Amino acid sequence: MTAGGGEFERGHAAGEIAARLANHDQHFAAINGSLERVANELHQMRMEIQRQGDRAEADRLTVRTTAEALKKADDARRAAGEQRWTPMGRIAVMAGALAALAGIAFGIWSLIRP
Repeated sequence: MTAGGGEFERGHAAGEIAARLANHDQHFAAINGSLERVANELHQMRMEIQRQGDRAEADRLTVRTTAEALKKADDARRAAGEQRWTPMGRIAVMAGALAALAGIAFGIWSLIRP
């Protein structure tokens, strides 16, 4: 009986080992699937960080360009405001103002005159 009993024990042990190995294989497959999902998520996060970096660089460039344009416009405005009247410009403005006053006076005189 011992000979038959030993074979039974060996077969039983081999079956238990095979069952445990099958469970380990399932467990490794689940771990591999989890690792694959983590790797995909990590890749997506890395791509999003790269896109955010690109957007930040574009924003910095836009801010720099806008600041330079505003500075140029402000400098041009100041330069235009700091221009002095030339004697010829003064004469032209005075002549225009006198002509306007003469036109107004003539218009009022025409209304008053019967």
